[in-house]
This record gives sequence, structure tokens and C-alpha cells, in this order.
Amino acid sequence: MTTEVLSTSAVVVGASASDRTAAIDLVGSILVTEGCVTSDYIAEMRQREEIVSTYLGNGIALPHGTNEARSAVLRTGLAVAQFPDGVPWGDERAHLVIGLAATSEEHLEVLSRLATILGDEQLCRRLGSTQDAAEIHRTLTSDEAGVPPGNGHPPDSDELVSAVRITNPAGLHARPAAIVVDRLRAFEADIVIEANGRRANARSITALLGLGAAVGDDVRVVARGAQAQAAADAVVAVLTGSDGD
Repeated sequence: MTTEVLSTSAVVVGASASDRTAAIDLVGSILVTEGCVTSDYIAEMRQREEIVSTYLGNGIALPHGTNEARSAVLRTGLAVAQFPDGVPWGDERAHLVIGLAATSEEHLEVLSRLATILGDEQLCRRLGSTQDAAEIHRTLTSDEAGVPPGNGHPPDSDELVSAVRITNPAGLHARPAAIVVDRLRAFEADIVIEANGRRANARSITALLGLGAAVGDDVRVVARGAQAQAAADAVVAVLTGSDGD
């Protein structure tokens, strides 16, 4: 991720907001000031939040517009607002709210990069409390984050492996990722999705976003446990868009 996507002036620390709508309005206004979006985009960010929560875990929320909002996007960019006291976000509190605007599928690379960094719980706590905006900027634009082990490991004897091509029009973006996590609540199984040289626990939205998986990507769904087959089938249904959501 380059400084063209996240400028130093787009990071604010020590902010406060009474609720997530106010927090979204703040990061949205930063995106407007940075020349990334028009003011219409802020309403689209609020609308997206009503469809599905953009809370990722570890005190991080990633509000962004719907696909229909791209006409309001002028260039790809991020805006970051830190809330030391947290902002109520469903059952959790967000301490770092990252507004995202993207002109095309390039947002998947941005999401992948963010998820790799923000999957570190200790790091997220530090970024949520630091008084140094430059520290947040350096962390989010650094190229030093590692990449988890890749695809293609030989399956264990008790694993079920399903190879599938993503045909869900939304790829494995925030909404499909949230649906996968929700579907898996009903099953006793461990599920991993492998894509783009990475492996992700399918019960973690942050991990799934870190895959950067898009329409047309070939992935493997690796399942283990008492209900492995049913759980794998549920995941495949989301990836192929055949579950009706």
C-alpha cells in the first residue's frame, strides 16, 4: 500500500464519536477533503453499514460504500480515524475506523494488505491508543508485513478438500466474508480457505479479507470435523453465489 492511497493528512488520532454513524461521517469527510470522493459517498457508506456491519474484529471497522457508490469515487484512498475511548459498533467497540474508497477491484489488494496487518491483536491495541498519527500511517503503509503460508499443502487424512472457482459477483469482499462466518456458526467443523498463496480461518472476517480473493480466483476449501462436508458445502455455496445471498 502506497502513500498515494493513504496520505499523512488522512490520519486523525484522539477523535470521539457518539455512535458509528458519526464515526462514518468523520472518515467520510476526510475522504472528501483528500479528494478521494464526492460528498455523496458518505451516504453510501452509511447505507452499506445498514446492509452488513463492517466491523472486522480487534477494534477495527472498515466502512465503505456499496458497489453502486463508485460513481462518487474520484480515486482510491483511505482515511483513518482513531477513537481511544472506542465507538459502539454492534456488540463491540471500534477504536480504529478506516474509511475506504476504491474505483475498481483494486480495493481487494488494499483490503488484503489491511487484513494482514490488522489481524495482529496486539498491534491493533497499540494503534488504537497511540497519540502518534505518524505511527498509524507508517504501520498501514509499511511493506514489511509477512504473508501466511500458501496453498497446496497435502491434505491430512481427516481433511475434506474442495477446489472451487469464485463466481460470486462480490468475490470474497466484506459482505460474502460476513456471510461465510455467519453460515459456519451452525456447524462443528474447522474450515480453512486457501487463495492467492495464503490460508485463512473461514470463521474470521479479517482473515478472509486478507486473502484478497476476487471473482474468477481458484480457491481450496479445506474442512475437518464432525460436520466437515456440510460446512464445506455451505462455504462453497457462498463463494459460487448459489446460496441466494
